[in-house]
Amino acid sequence: MNRKTRWAAVALLGSGLVQAGVASAQDDGEGGDSGFFSSLFSGMDFSLGGFIRPEIAVATGDENPFNQGGNVYNGVSVARQAGDPFTAYGPVLSVPVLSGALNAIGLGSVTQPGTLLGDLLGAVPVVNGQLPIADTIERPVRSTDNTFNMMVLRGELEAGIRFNSDLSLVARLRAMYDPGVYDDINAEHLVGADGMGIVGGDPALYHHQPNFYEYRVEGDSTPNPLEWDGKNYQVYFPALFLEYNHGPLNLRLGNQQIAWGQAIFFRVLDVVDGLDLRRHSVLDNAQEEFSDKRVPSLGLRLGYQISDEWLADAYVQKFQPSIYGNPNTPYNVIPTQFTVHDLYAKGGFDDKISYGLRLKGNYGQWGFQAMAVRRYNPDGVFRWTASDVDRDLPNNNILGITENLLNNGVTGPSTGELLAQTPFEAAPGGVYSANEWFHYAGMARLDAVEGLNAAINEFAPATSRLLAAPAADTQAAYNELNTFFMAAGGALRGHIAREYFAENVFGAGVSYVTEGTPGSFLDQLIINLEASYTPNRVYTAPSLSRNYLREDSAIGALVLEKYHRFTQAFPATYMVLQYMHRTKDDLFGRALKGYGGNVNAPAGGISGGANYVVFALQQPFPQDIYRVSLATLYDPRGGILVQPGIKWKPRGSITVDAFYSYINGHLGGNPNNNALSTADFADEFTLRVGYQF
Repeated sequence: MNRKTRWAAVALLGSGLVQAGVASAQDDGEGGDSGFFSSLFSGMDFSLGGFIRPEIAVATGDENPFNQGGNVYNGVSVARQAGDPFTAYGPVLSVPVLSGALNAIGLGSVTQPGTLLGDLLGAVPVVNGQLPIADTIERPVRSTDNTFNMMVLRGELEAGIRFNSDLSLVARLRAMYDPGVYDDINAEHLVGADGMGIVGGDPALYHHQPNFYEYRVEGDSTPNPLEWDGKNYQVYFPALFLEYNHGPLNLRLGNQQIAWGQAIFFRVLDVVDGLDLRRHSVLDNAQEEFSDKRVPSLGLRLGYQISDEWLADAYVQKFQPSIYGNPNTPYNVIPTQFTVHDLYAKGGFDDKISYGLRLKGNYGQWGFQAMAVRRYNPDGVFRWTASDVDRDLPNNNILGITENLLNNGVTGPSTGELLAQTPFEAAPGGVYSANEWFHYAGMARLDAVEGLNAAINEFAPATSRLLAAPAADTQAAYNELNTFFMAAGGALRGHIAREYFAENVFGAGVSYVTEGTPGSFLDQLIINLEASYTPNRVYTAPSLSRNYLREDSAIGALVLEKYHRFTQAFPATYMVLQYMHRTKDDLFGRALKGYGGNVNAPAGGISGGANYVVFALQQPFPQDIYRVSLATLYDPRGGILVQPGIKWKPRGSITVDAFYSYINGHLGGNPNNNALSTADFADEFTLRVGYQF
């Protein structure tokens, strides 16, 4: 039995027991002997319900800049100036074999270290490390224009089977369908100067039209048990588990989600499950608290009510990572100039487990909780990886001397064979200019100069044989990047790998419920303080180096909650005010050391940690026919999200839910210094109309 089958068998155990139990109960009802199953299922009860709901999001903002059709350099003229590839490699050219190669192509021998290309060719002077070779490029990809960010039909069925007072089965089946009728870019239509398209990466993700739902990793196209996906549909079980309750003991076995946190936007103690961002990213109604986002996992959860005041809650489960949006889908946030190789299966992470324990209790007006979790961080980390794409540099005019040196038989491998050993692929739809490289490095919270240098240093000698050298500063990086983009016939695509690391997360919380004059604002105010600490957490290095960034990370949050009745004509208003401080990363888990880059400079990082403030309220109307809400998230470094909404129930089985998401990550200063600028393209109006049965 392989690993995937073994894990799936755990979840399917429940359904197998149900079938056996129902069959036995039916046999007994027809006069069979009354044995074990007769007593086990004597009180069996069955329930079934569900809903169907179309969901649309009307775009009022910009196109997603992380996709091909929304790239900010599409159709924009950018000047490219080539740099001298030999500036840093004079000593290397003194090696006899390369000197012999130069003689073989009629350029004479090199005897003095530091000789520049201009000295060799005479007619090609080199000034400040630059060659007299330049051009102007317009990124040759059309810009898209979408009215809708999302058009989805969602259906859900939930069944409950109670076998007796102690044992039951819970099954929830969810289906999503997106017709994909967007203005998007078909990667088949991206053609480079050599007439070739994209070669590297998973063809289902990078070679054709956008793939909305398939989560694919290296070596496994179906890494999530109990999930069946296609380009336009998703069917899966967010819940399929047996539940056993007896006295103080509660057991759940099967596919399930575990939610330990209650905060809006914030996840301090909610560390068990990763998030699935394929479905509307994080832009659902904020007050739903990620209920539709947690990735279910096969596992066992145990709860034990130690006393009336104290509860112990423990789990062990199969590790499942967070899932990011696929390239060129509406909410993708990984720039599509890069190809991702997810090593979840190939790296053996699909057989890892996570486990943890939480204690929660009350003492009068006080509440306490503490947790300890051993998990693989579901967000994963990224690094440069070899492209394995053997395609020669098509343009011999820029690096002609490189082509001759490498292709004349003196040194052996071609530029394509060497490029395959580096993180780059000469292909369309990549990065076309140093301006684009620096701009998107800042948006992705990466260091443009150190990112280039890590790709060169960690993939030598292939990179040095291509005459690549570490850049000393921004100008040198600009020159070198443009040289290779021009030599590639226009663009290079970068290849990065995603892998996962184990970590220990420790957390604690304390709450207090105030007492005051009945009906006053300070009466029954809930004050909750939560904190977590992760020693030696592994982050993506801003350089994308294989030498990951490791930091001790602490997160703290103060939450004030209150139900207050302002008038007897309306039910109580729910209000919550939250503050979060993170010492090493942002709201999305990105290291703060990658902040601060822009088109003119690499990332400098920010100090003092990251801070966020949330205010939300919810006001039901009489008979709860209407319910208005508001949620705001503020990043003091220059970003804000405001989400007003209204829910209407014209009749018991129909619900209309509408909300608007306004995101501004340019309130002041460099937008790459705040977390929300990543999503400020996604201003939109969302409408959901549900029918429940």
